[in-house]
Amino acid sequence: MNALIMALDSIQEKKGRSFLTMLGIIIGVTAVLVLVAMVSGYNADITAYYEKLGVNKVNITLTWYDRTRAPDVYDAVYTYGNETLGDMVEGVSPSATTSLPVKYRTTTLEESTIYLGSDQFAACNNYVLEDGRDLSELDIQQRNKVCVLGSYVADSLFPYTDPIGETVYLSGIPFTVVGTYYQKDGGTEDSMDDMVSVPYSLNRELLESADVTAITVKVDTSDHVETVLNALDAYLAERISSSVGEYSLENGNSAMTESTEETASMSVVLGGIASIALLVGGIGIMNIMLVTVTERTREIGIKKSIGAPRSEIITQFLVEAGILSGMGGLIGIALGFGLSLILGKAMYDLILLPSALVTAGAFSFSVAIGIIFGIYPAVKASNLQPVDALRAD
Repeated sequence: MNALIMALDSIQEKKGRSFLTMLGIIIGVTAVLVLVAMVSGYNADITAYYEKLGVNKVNITLTWYDRTRAPDVYDAVYTYGNETLGDMVEGVSPSATTSLPVKYRTTTLEESTIYLGSDQFAACNNYVLEDGRDLSELDIQQRNKVCVLGSYVADSLFPYTDPIGETVYLSGIPFTVVGTYYQKDGGTEDSMDDMVSVPYSLNRELLESADVTAITVKVDTSDHVETVLNALDAYLAERISSSVGEYSLENGNSAMTESTEETASMSVVLGGIASIALLVGGIGIMNIMLVTVTERTREIGIKKSIGAPRSEIITQFLVEAGILSGMGGLIGIALGFGLSLILGKAMYDLILLPSALVTAGAFSFSVAIGIIFGIYPAVKASNLQPVDALRAD
């Protein structure tokens, strides 16, 4: 207790020097907390993006060498997915897109994304119907010129009118609006809401090609993705001859998983880089403690001459070093939380706070750094001979 009081008195006596000593620790702890929080925000932003796209998918890509002998793979996969794999599959749809102007009366959107999908397009791509109806199997079979609008297109073309039943023109071709989707990506231009879905059976008119070369299979849970992927692999291997074409399968969750792993590694690396500032702060504490030993040589000599043991001298200086680094750590935590909140809101529109584990780790590391770098000055002070210490000016 006496060592604690003496350490606080020493720090208070030289406030300016004490603050400068703590500055390295403050900067280090602040940097660790802010960088780790920003990486967490980036990871949350990327995860939200993939969730908007829709997770738990198997993506099939087809390449044909001889189109005259190419089998009708899409219809086969649609039937196989919905019937044989129906307990695990929520939808099957082509993945064909193009960009076309969308016009209603005098208003034209120059380049909206046009999705050519099946009656299960919305389930495969994480769109939720807001009004009207979705594409139907009958629309596909009869090549009906109907469409469902994303929220941005609906709001831009029909700000004051119910779009259901109205006619819009896609590259000059009239389409009847049968439904609208809820907003899922901010409802802005070039977002995922700047889109229109139409029956894929109109691909010859809109894409000038009848081939379906990309298929999305929506799986109910992530646990079933690999099972469905393997089943589709075996099924397609039987139907597609290597002399006619080839196919590839992709786990739609792999990109999100890789991104999460990358950001976790980035968090460790950036946290390690920021920790270098803590080491620099520790060196600053050691330098100041060495100066303090020099300034208090006579005090140390008096204590040793009246019988103070080495452990008491060592404890006194280690406590002071620990308090300096601990106070710097607390100030750094306060700054780290404040900057994380400000930057998280500005960059990701999220409330970001450093995790309790990272905060506790940064504080513990800062105190440990102070104590470790305080050992040498403390041992040096304890080794002073009383006669030499009392003789010092």
